[in-house]
Amino acid sequence: MSRRTDGLPVKDSFRRGRRRRRIALGASLVVLALVAAVVAVITLRSVPLTDDPTAFGDDLTEVMERIRRENAEVERKHPDAHVTIVALLPMSGEVSEISMSRQTIRHGLQGIYLAQLWRNRLEQAPPYIRVLVGSNGPGDWAATFADLERRAAGERIVAVTGLGASTESTRRSVADLSERYYGMSAAVITSDEFGPFKGLARVAPLNSDQAKAVLRLARHINPKLRATVVKDRNRDDSYSKTLGDHFTRELTDKEVEETLTFDAGAGSPGTVLGLNAERICTSEANTVLYAGRADHLPALMAGLSRHAECADRGITVISGDDVAELARPVKQPMWGDQAIRLFFTALAHSEGVTQTGGPVIADMKKRFDDVTPNAYNVLYPKEPLDDGMAIVHHDAMYLAIRAVEKFAGELPTGRDIASVLTSGTLTVAGASGPFTIGDGGDPVGKNIPVLQLGPDGSATFYQWAQTASASSVPRPGA
Repeated sequence: MSRRTDGLPVKDSFRRGRRRRRIALGASLVVLALVAAVVAVITLRSVPLTDDPTAFGDDLTEVMERIRRENAEVERKHPDAHVTIVALLPMSGEVSEISMSRQTIRHGLQGIYLAQLWRNRLEQAPPYIRVLVGSNGPGDWAATFADLERRAAGERIVAVTGLGASTESTRRSVADLSERYYGMSAAVITSDEFGPFKGLARVAPLNSDQAKAVLRLARHINPKLRATVVKDRNRDDSYSKTLGDHFTRELTDKEVEETLTFDAGAGSPGTVLGLNAERICTSEANTVLYAGRADHLPALMAGLSRHAECADRGITVISGDDVAELARPVKQPMWGDQAIRLFFTALAHSEGVTQTGGPVIADMKKRFDDVTPNAYNVLYPKEPLDDGMAIVHHDAMYLAIRAVEKFAGELPTGRDIASVLTSGTLTVAGASGPFTIGDGGDPVGKNIPVLQLGPDGSATFYQWAQTASASSVPRPGA
């Protein structure tokens, strides 16, 4: 056996060299795998605008597939006579960050698709509607916005709908889109702090209107109202902040028992809410006005139900539209004593599209409750409408479509749609009821359904409330 000058046999040296190469190769593969994993994570967190059925998870595959098929039909039949509307929803992020559950997002997309489907099936002049879906979740928006900017001209993107809840990430999205003059039709942005942005129109009643409706209900239930306001101290949550501010503003001095707070960003907000409940039950309050997100409300309700004083006097809790996030079946009751009732103002409810009479016109009811193949109850027979999310997202998309239809036979720009949406000229007979978009983009004359939530997550219709100016708005016939 020959030897190297360093004394090692050539064969042994070759083996060691081969081992080193294998180790080096293995290390390289590990590095490549890590890089690939990072790229995969970035790709998953920053999916661009798409109609790929697999883009956003298995729970959205069915509705994304329907959107893809409808887009293909539009592109085949009307290649030069369609525009694109982008559906933006927060597909990533903790629920505490985005304030939307996956069920809410799924129902929202279903409503957006329903409005697209009915518009494209009507015998009307172009432009027809194509839909792309993107994420404006906290970690996704930069990539989504860059993709939107790249494709806007070539794919005739004229409007954005959905947009998410009244959170800081939604605000950033709206600000960027407004700066670039895109028309926006928001479904569930209710914070009064979100206006005015150029091009932003909203179909949901603002928190100031919801607070007025809540106080009218509270005074009806308890004519000698004594209310404790429980509000989140997190000033970055615009929904909770403005709802609490308007509760305080609407109450008279004689009606105020006291104001209690909690911090949703703390490690155990439920503990503080339990202490709040104990204080409420030993006070003279007959009503609690809750200004916070839905995910913390069960802790307060459970705390109230543990005290006989609250149950004995049948204390009433009233809150805003975010409580709709709790409107789903639960394995265990959220609170124990049904003498403690919870009411909330909703953005929409199934009762509106199924009840005889009411503010919703017959043609709009058919989109949600009919025997035709394109009705929501036929397309999605197992999906509940009680959270109102399919209805209100349908109406936001329908509003954007109505703006597009003002340019019948033409292909508008995003700036055209932004101008129409905030011109004060649009009156819409939506599935959530008729409304007018005022000069500047806020809804006027919106009917607000008031619902009662049971400990089991069931939501039942209680009554219709209206914004103060509702009676002055004419009811549209179409």
